[in-house]
Amino acid sequence: MKRTTLFLLISIFFFSPISAQEIETQTETYQYKLPIWGDKAHERGYRLQLPIGIGINYVYNEMFLDITEFNMGINGHDLSQWLTVESLGFTKTRATAAGINIRVDAWVLPFLSVYGLFSKVGGTTSVSLAPFLAGVQFPEFGSTVNFDSNAYGVGGTLVYGYKNFFISADFNHSWSKTDLLTDQVGVLTTSGRLGKAFNLKKDMRLAFYAGIMYRNFTKSEGSGGAIKVNEALPGIDDAYFNWYDELSPAKKAILNGLYDTIEENTGIDVGDGKLVTGDISYFIKKDLIQSISFQFGGQFEFNKHWGLRGEFGIADELKFILVGVNYRLGF
Repeated sequence: MKRTTLFLLISIFFFSPISAQEIETQTETYQYKLPIWGDKAHERGYRLQLPIGIGINYVYNEMFLDITEFNMGINGHDLSQWLTVESLGFTKTRATAAGINIRVDAWVLPFLSVYGLFSKVGGTTSVSLAPFLAGVQFPEFGSTVNFDSNAYGVGGTLVYGYKNFFISADFNHSWSKTDLLTDQVGVLTTSGRLGKAFNLKKDMRLAFYAGIMYRNFTKSEGSGGAIKVNEALPGIDDAYFNWYDELSPAKKAILNGLYDTIEENTGIDVGDGKLVTGDISYFIKKDLIQSISFQFGGQFEFNKHWGLRGEFGIADELKFILVGVNYRLGF
């Protein structure tokens, strides 16, 4: 079954650059309009980043999902009384996504950065299920489907620094859209980080940090979509007929009886393999099996304009990698 759950859960991972502030002796006047009160902070000896940043990041995300609600129809006929989460027997749903994110941020206050982002992502969704229908246990089978999606979002970061130590809290909301779903998928991400920066020479700096991230879908009521059966499950035609041919006459009779019942009650011709060639409309509700991960990363600033950043997130059912370059300029 095609799903783009991740996308998601894919723009949810873009954070503001590290902005550890330190008190030092200032000999120049502050020359930029942003952040507000930047001149006051500069006069008090705080080192501020250039106010505007443009970043390009590569992000990879992997997550496992739990299907908690599922309804399906074929060729406009509702089959939800037969095809449910329990009868379909979903065993594993794994989503991966990778893409390029463009992110623009601005320090509006010395301790607050706001940003917008746009992402172009692609990925795969792998679904495994073992249906149990009318007393017949079908074999477990799976499908891996590719997808493309665009995502956009907004967010903000609060930062406090003391000498070369810093703590930050980040929050953002993103939305993704694909032609596989009728609705947008929303994701909320919040995170906190604690780290330390090291001054090397001139404006060159290196920082390391660790933190924790929470993410989850905001459209908790679920999403709908449409697709053909043999597109959602490539190769199911051969798998079905090979499995059917190996059934005993008694089990074939039970299965054919199930098909007759479906046809009598819905008017859908599902026998003789027609079940695997129809048009599917579906509603699905999914939840992240795990929503919290531990994050580790660092940033290297070549000078006050250019910087590199990398971050790695890990949990039992989540993986996350970010690598990016950032350019900052005055305003």
